[in-house]
Formats: sequence, C-alpha cells, structure tokens
Amino acid sequence: MTRGRKTAVFSVVGLFLLLAAAGYCFRGHQGGDSSIQKKSAVPPGTLTGVTYSHTSGMVARADFAITLSPEAILETSYYPALAPDTAEDEDWYHPSTKENVPITAAQWSDVEQIILELYPLMEPIPENRREVKLPPGIEVMDGGDSTSLILTWSTEDGTRSIRYDPPNDRRIHTLIALLEELADPIGREIPRYATPELSGFYMGQSGALFSKDYSFQFDRGPSVVYGEDAPYILRARFTPSGRKQEIWSDWAVSDEEWDAFTAFAEEIRLEEQPDGSSEKPACTLYYSDGKQQQKKLDQETAKQLRAYFTELALCLLDEQP
Repeated sequence: MTRGRKTAVFSVVGLFLLLAAAGYCFRGHQGGDSSIQKKSAVPPGTLTGVTYSHTSGMVARADFAITLSPEAILETSYYPALAPDTAEDEDWYHPSTKENVPITAAQWSDVEQIILELYPLMEPIPENRREVKLPPGIEVMDGGDSTSLILTWSTEDGTRSIRYDPPNDRRIHTLIALLEELADPIGREIPRYATPELSGFYMGQSGALFSKDYSFQFDRGPSVVYGEDAPYILRARFTPSGRKQEIWSDWAVSDEEWDAFTAFAEEIRLEEQPDGSSEKPACTLYYSDGKQQQKKLDQETAKQLRAYFTELALCLLDEQP
C-alpha cells in the first residue's frame, strides 16, 4: 500500500471515530443518561387544579372540557347525555356551559385520588415542544382526536401548571368519567380498576457482534396447561461464563421466587427506566391488566438483570434430579 493510500485510510478511520464520539456526546446531551430521563413518582406539590379537554375530529357531540378547583367547577363545556332516540334539532350540536359550580370535598377527593394514582405514569410535555400549524387558508374539518391534561400544583416555589400526556392506562377512563359526571350529573357508572401489577418479564439479545445470545422470560404458565393455580415459569437460554455449551431450559418455580424478583425489580427501579425499545439493551414488562411496556435499559441495570437470572437459572439447574 502506498503512503498516500495509507494516509487516506487512516483519515477515513479517524473521521469515523470522530463522528462516533460526537454522536455519543450528542445523545448524552439530549438525555441518553437514563437517570435524567426517569420520571419522578413524587408530585411536585399539592394538587390545586385540573384542566381536561378532549376534541373529536370525527364524532359529533364528543367534545368536552372542564377546569376544576378543590371547591368548584370553574368552567366546563359539554354535550348533555341524551336518550338514544332523541331527534336532532338546532340545539343538538351546541354544547352546554357552566361556570363556578360548587363541588363537595368528597368529589374533589375522588378526582385527586385517581390523579395521584396515575401520576407516576404521566409524562410532562416540554413547554418548548413545537405544535404543527397548518398554512393559512387550510383547515381540517375531520381529523384525529386531541386530548389535553393540565395539572396545577401548589409548590414551595409558588403555583405551577404543567401539561401532561395522558397515560396509557385504563384508569384514565375513571378520571374522565368522574369529570364528566361532575359536569353533567346523570348518575353514570364510574368504572373502577385495580392498580395493575407486574405479572411477567422478558429480556433477550440475539445477533450481537461481540456477545453471546441469551433470553430470559419469567411469567405464569398458561392456565390451559396448568389450570387456575398455574405456577410461574422461568424460560432461560444463555451460556454461562467460562462454558461453551448453551443452556436452554425452563423451570416451574414457586410464587416466592416471583416475589423475590419483583422486590429486586423495585430495588433497581426497573419500572422507572425510560419507555421504548429503540436502543439496546431493552426488556418488556407485562402487567395484570394485559398491558405490556418496553423499557430501555442502562448498561448497569441490564447487567444486574442478566446476572440475576443467570444465577437463578444455574441454581434451578443444580436442583434438578
């Protein structure tokens, strides 16, 4: 190879390394550190106000808005519930409005309780997030739904109003029903849901360039096979350190083993890891309400999880007759 070609090759390699380093720094600056991205489970203060609105681009009479304080409905716009056979007339498409309607302490407590239950799942919307605006003269008559949730908190630094993305949890329907009943009290049934519990876990890696494939799945066995009292099953595929032979097996374990894992997951704050799967390593959490959530893991958390399940699988392997 000539000196010129060598110089060109080293220049390309150097440029690649420089770009890689710059990309790493950029990701870190943008929030790649999971400790920065984690949501706080503690509210910023005492809840003193709720503003909720929903606009439907396709369904008539579905728009709803309400602003609530601990003492009153400050303002609301809603479509009153009608009997299915109600004929459409001129007022059918016009919402009703109310202002300064007193509420009881119990009514506020119901709203506050469900919001505090959902708060650990809420994502604050950055104040500088850009909204897509249509060019002048262009309007959308029919479109998607739009939902807004703003919570007002009394904090040590004063009053703060923060806009949140409504969480992907069915208990949000409890909150909406409570607010709708306050605006339009017709005795509607308020749906109540138990707090979802962690019921399954999966973590795996395949096709990695410098590390061996592995997977760990931990959840209850299928009821069609085991009946109502199905045990927890650990399915493991991994190659122990210092060995060449891959282990691929599954074991039925006691509820105590599952309880030990959930305690470990709480200790390492697994559920506080950032949502998403675009970056490796990652895992999937399964919940008792049927929801599943993918989590991006920092290197330390991934290492702890892999070590935990490797040790558990090796212990179960040693206990086999």
